[in-house]
Amino acid sequence: MNARVLALVALAVPLLGCGAPVASSNAETPWLHVRIEEPGKRSRVHLNLPMPAVEAALKAAPDSIAVDGGIPLGGDMNLDRFRRLWKGLETTGDAEIIKVEQGDAHQNVSKKDGRLLIHMRNDRESKTVDMDVPGAVVDALFSGAGQELKIRAAVAHLRAVRGDVVCAYERDASVRIWIDESAGAPEGN
Repeated sequence: MNARVLALVALAVPLLGCGAPVASSNAETPWLHVRIEEPGKRSRVHLNLPMPAVEAALKAAPDSIAVDGGIPLGGDMNLDRFRRLWKGLETTGDAEIIKVEQGDAHQNVSKKDGRLLIHMRNDRESKTVDMDVPGAVVDALFSGAGQELKIRAAVAHLRAVRGDVVCAYERDASVRIWIDESAGAPEGN
């Protein structure tokens, strides 16, 4: 997958934690599902974790996450700028935040029904990335300071989320992350 798609997935992957699934007797327990498929490489990763296991894994995570419940980001991302922009949109209704169309590339970031929607598409390269993040999860991620995302806080809010969180498709690979109450998903999903 290209660097941009992998970067978006990298933002989502810390939400997964690590470790083995924990059995749950409660049918209402939310489960986090991840599907990463690269048919050309005959590679498939299917991960199903109950949210309590994700939360437990975060408690066992490296010090950079475990100490403050956050994860520092480097690079060109300016999280303070994103925080200010998101805070400024707090009192507005639905709004298109960014729309860029350049040749075959289309990028759109909007706020709708209290959710942050990110859609990126490149027709020439057959790539699409869709993210649908509840506002409470965005607030929780941005609750840190500086270049730090608060992963533990975001995971706590993910318990209430149902449906797709991240979908990324390109010609030779796909990534889908979603939450529901099922312990596994049919092979077609």
